[in-house]
Amino acid sequence: MKLFRKILLILTVLVSTSAFSQLTRNYGKEADVLWESGKYIEAADAYKKASDKMSPKNDKSRIIKAGYAFRSAECYKLIHDFPNAEKQYEKAILLKQEEEEPRVYYYLAEMQMSQGEHKKAEGNYKKYKELNPGDPLTDVRIESCKKFKQFQKDKTRHEMNQMSKLNSTSFDFGAVMNSRGTALYFTSSRSAATGSDLEGVVGGDFTDIFVSQIDRKGNFSEPTLLSNKINTIDNEGSICFDGRGKTMFFTRCRREEKKNLGCDIYVVDVKSKKFGEPKKLNIKDNDSTHVGHPAASNDGKTLVFASNMAGGEGGVDLWITTYNKKADSWSLPTNLGPEINTAGNDMFPVWAKDGSLYYSTDGRAGAGGLDIFVATQVGTENKWEKPTNMGAPLNTYADDYNMIFTQNDVEGQKGFLSSNRAGSKGPRTNPSQDIWSFYLPPVLVNVYINVVDQDSREGIPDMEVRIVGSDGSNYSLMTDVDGQISMTELEDKTRMVKPGHTFTIEIPGQDRVYLGNKDNFTTIGVKTQSNIFREIGLLNVVKPIRLPEVQYPLGEATLLVIDSVIDSKDSLNFLFDVMTNNPNIIVKLLSHTDARGTDKANQELSQRRAQACIDYLVNEKGLPADRFKAVGAGERMPTSIKEIDPVTGDTTVIVLTEKYINQFKKTDRPRFDMLHQKNRRTEGEIIGTDYTPKAEAPIDGE
Repeated sequence: MKLFRKILLILTVLVSTSAFSQLTRNYGKEADVLWESGKYIEAADAYKKASDKMSPKNDKSRIIKAGYAFRSAECYKLIHDFPNAEKQYEKAILLKQEEEEPRVYYYLAEMQMSQGEHKKAEGNYKKYKELNPGDPLTDVRIESCKKFKQFQKDKTRHEMNQMSKLNSTSFDFGAVMNSRGTALYFTSSRSAATGSDLEGVVGGDFTDIFVSQIDRKGNFSEPTLLSNKINTIDNEGSICFDGRGKTMFFTRCRREEKKNLGCDIYVVDVKSKKFGEPKKLNIKDNDSTHVGHPAASNDGKTLVFASNMAGGEGGVDLWITTYNKKADSWSLPTNLGPEINTAGNDMFPVWAKDGSLYYSTDGRAGAGGLDIFVATQVGTENKWEKPTNMGAPLNTYADDYNMIFTQNDVEGQKGFLSSNRAGSKGPRTNPSQDIWSFYLPPVLVNVYINVVDQDSREGIPDMEVRIVGSDGSNYSLMTDVDGQISMTELEDKTRMVKPGHTFTIEIPGQDRVYLGNKDNFTTIGVKTQSNIFREIGLLNVVKPIRLPEVQYPLGEATLLVIDSVIDSKDSLNFLFDVMTNNPNIIVKLLSHTDARGTDKANQELSQRRAQACIDYLVNEKGLPADRFKAVGAGERMPTSIKEIDPVTGDTTVIVLTEKYINQFKKTDRPRFDMLHQKNRRTEGEIIGTDYTPKAEAPIDGE
């Protein structure tokens, strides 16, 4: 099992060397010594030379040559030189290394995937699956390869920037902000780190904790080493604070010749920027176990951390432990279980303020390498569920981990993560681990409301408009000279309308001039910049209320309902909304017929039609009957239309008399029927604005 030492500070390589013990000649012997001492940079080249110089004259020499190439690839992989690792794995396969180690196809695919060559990787994962169909991670990798193109297409709007003022060509990762936002702590293997020895994995110094001060303008100072009480000649890093910044937890991996001491978590009190003496947490199952990457609850009494201790789901898992103040001890760690952990490596937990758990894993489908996931807290329990990939560009086919937020609300997201993605410092073929900032601009929602006369469609100035949001926002605005309102941002640059809420619009109206009206809109589900337009018509108190067309069967007073296009009841719902929004008005419904038929028959028919409308509004919609008056006008009051001269542009008002309409009876039958239809109408007229509901009769005995 291979665990990344530099990035993870939980690194050990438990690859058996027994198969190569006999390979002790020339470069092979030198390479074995370098391998055993953990000097993988030198060992990589030594194994490559040993393989290059050996002639595969028989099966035995071929197996040895393949083994050298394979071990060289393993060393290149450990120092994150993936292109050279890929070449050596391919060479080993040409020499039939899969006969000795079937996972050579899997390792080759890993190197290809880590360079964005997902199509090639998919083919090699499938070859490995044929040799070993029971490996659960293989199916995860194949799924990742198949979905990679779509993964890139579905990227979020996050903007990523490499923090060049903080990063070096060495490893820089694990950024943590203090509670006041005035300092950034991180882990680095830069030359200023404590100690003079070079770490054999990547040739840099051992890791230490550094801090950069942040001024009021957001500028970062030159990073400096943290207290020498914290940093030693060993590896230190992967830190976190409690919510108040009074307690710091960090990881330390001690080194001692020919001993595997694993990694431990330490706790230290912080007072006035000064650090006390670190104390080791006794939470390991044995001395060689690795524990690290602490994530503390707000009160600092519970820790989620990464470990390879026994009883997990696979490689490195996430575990949880709780502090008992009375006993001054930490509880026996509990595995977070298969809902979070996988057969791969699950690490770098970050416990967010909202209770969510952000962590990285290579055991779930993603872009490749370590991907950042977020899991939702189950109530107030120390349990999490439903891990979700954070998507591109937060995740890439490189290793992406240790995501923290400095802002996470409707005004946008800001924070930091660690990654060796393209664009990081260091050689192009071997990017260093760097700190990256991310920024998700807020989703800007602009709302434009136009208040118009329902009849003329002209804007109404100086009309009060009230907007109330489910987020608690409450505005009272006046329309401009064109009857418009623009809701964008306030003077302090905060947005008036934010995503994820519902809003109601209420226009009280103007007494004796315009009736009030209501509308609503929602920003729930809005994920990109959006403009929302609402035109709200107000009815003039002194003008007839022009209802949407209400139709009836020929010679009948039944409301005609055929489909969504011809639905007289739906048309009357317009009047229902008006009367609901204005509970004090009394309305006269005036129905008309066309000129065909006798005056008496048309008068009676129009009266029945007006009453049919009222019956619907009373019996089916529940409005009080005493808010209506039904009047039939027969054919006595023909309507009018406006016609515009196509040449001069002059407008002519034409009254649709029987004489005018009859001229089209033989020459233009469709127009003839259409004009008659316009006369068959129902209109509303406000005849009172002082309606008061009748008091209900008292119940017997009251």
